[in-house]
Amino acid sequence: MKRLWRLPDEDQRARAVELAGEMEVPRAFAAVLVGHGVTTPEAAHAFLNPDRETLHDPLLLPDIEPALERLRVAIDEKQKIFVCGDYDVDGITSVVVIKRCLEAAGLDVGFYIPNRLTEGYGLSGNGVRAARDSGVKLIVTVDSGVTGHDEIALAASFGIDVIVTDHHEPQDTLPDAVAVVDPKRKDSSYPYPHLAGVGVAFKLMQALAREYRDVAHSIEENLDLVAVGTVADIVPLDSENRVLTTLGLERLRRTSNPGLRALMEVAGVEPARAQAPHIGFALGPRLNAAGRLGDASIGVELLTTDDETKAAEIARQLDLENKKRRTLETRVLEDATRIIEESVDLSATRSIVLWSSGWHPGVIGIVASRIAKQYNRPTILLSVSDGAGKGSGRSIPGFDLHSALVECGEMLTSFGGHRHAAGVSLPEERLPEFRECVENVVSRTLKAEDLVPVISIDSVVTLAECDFNLVNHLKRMQPFGAGNPEPIFGTRNVKLIAAKSVGNGHLKLTVAQGERVMDAIGFGMAGHLDELRGGGGMATLAYVLEENTWRGVTDLQLRLKDVQAEDY
Repeated sequence: MKRLWRLPDEDQRARAVELAGEMEVPRAFAAVLVGHGVTTPEAAHAFLNPDRETLHDPLLLPDIEPALERLRVAIDEKQKIFVCGDYDVDGITSVVVIKRCLEAAGLDVGFYIPNRLTEGYGLSGNGVRAARDSGVKLIVTVDSGVTGHDEIALAASFGIDVIVTDHHEPQDTLPDAVAVVDPKRKDSSYPYPHLAGVGVAFKLMQALAREYRDVAHSIEENLDLVAVGTVADIVPLDSENRVLTTLGLERLRRTSNPGLRALMEVAGVEPARAQAPHIGFALGPRLNAAGRLGDASIGVELLTTDDETKAAEIARQLDLENKKRRTLETRVLEDATRIIEESVDLSATRSIVLWSSGWHPGVIGIVASRIAKQYNRPTILLSVSDGAGKGSGRSIPGFDLHSALVECGEMLTSFGGHRHAAGVSLPEERLPEFRECVENVVSRTLKAEDLVPVISIDSVVTLAECDFNLVNHLKRMQPFGAGNPEPIFGTRNVKLIAAKSVGNGHLKLTVAQGERVMDAIGFGMAGHLDELRGGGGMATLAYVLEENTWRGVTDLQLRLKDVQAEDY
């Protein structure tokens, strides 16, 4: 699909030149900063030097005081606690952070994570009953619970108090819990609403750590898990998340957690070089795999064991589960793509809502994300069984998926999430009606031009500007991720020296501009070969500038994001 390039406007280009002079940095680097809204040397210093002193006071979170008071009672009376979380990486790491910190305070802490395939998302009635059977008087939810009215009422009927910690959108009314700690509450005065679930769990423990020294030591030790959960949940890596992720990555590179070390081993990640993309593409998918295919509790076991042999064993198991997940994902993606190509009129449809009884429910969220990117449309995929459809949706820039589900909520059994991603369930017979409702909302909201994929170019540069000095400056902007994407540069009038397909559908180019010759790699972009060979030997490139080490030699390469032939 042809992409539209969004370039910096004249004011941004002028400010970038000024900022480059004020900071004595390359113009291309200053352009990236300006594109991120960083327009002064003072703002740049703050952005490039994440500081824990800028973390917000956790006491600003809604209901933090009643949550702390209930935890004090539990600690004083040595009450057993259950932590109930979600089955994704954010939920797993949130469970471990709370569990380890409260164990450091001397408590007996159990946990419960619902089975994705049999229970679905959110606080589980089975989890509440398991807490009752264990004699628990307090449940702390993580990464879930803000919409768990029925389950929290069930807990109350058993004499169990509930503290909710969550980061998802609440409904019009809050559940009747001891405390509902969620920065997205409408009455929240917390300065930053975009924390991951593990970020909210961290803030609660950060507040508790002011009173309990052992908790303070534990929360510091578990910052690596805060980074893993935050990056894996694809929340914006700006503001407070940027600080937490930076601190957590520093901890991850020297982690004492046997589970994390074992996971990095099977994923081929060198701890000392760990960066946010390693979490997103190597550690996160493996930790997610067990929950996608069944029981996520093994992820908690991995991250809480002190036995290195057991950790290595679980990590290998998760690696195998991840390979199974990739196979299933490929099958679902191929099937969904076939249905779209054969049955969906993309010229008349602005959303994609598909369902099948043959799709594994554990992978449809990943596939929905890939299809949303491929066709640049809000996408919801559902797996149908026992008369019900359960699925996941992913959105595109400019469309609030959660708000759309609110409009279609009358036909849904349950739903939850946020503007970019959501989960839904509904009766099978209402699926056609649901698809029509979603399409009506999307068509009313998005114009035809909104469906053209856009690639934002931070700066148009020459290949001569692509040097190690620029790369070293760009490294200061890490960690990259949602809300702080890798800088993308554009270069026009590039001569094609060589172009070929390599590996599994990848595009390998050698390009030149003046005396500068560079290699470029476009993953999954071999389909551009015919266009390039049919052109006039020139091209326009959009790319990430990065280092590439081969046989001990480090050079620079262009990781392509887009390529267009130029006819000269």
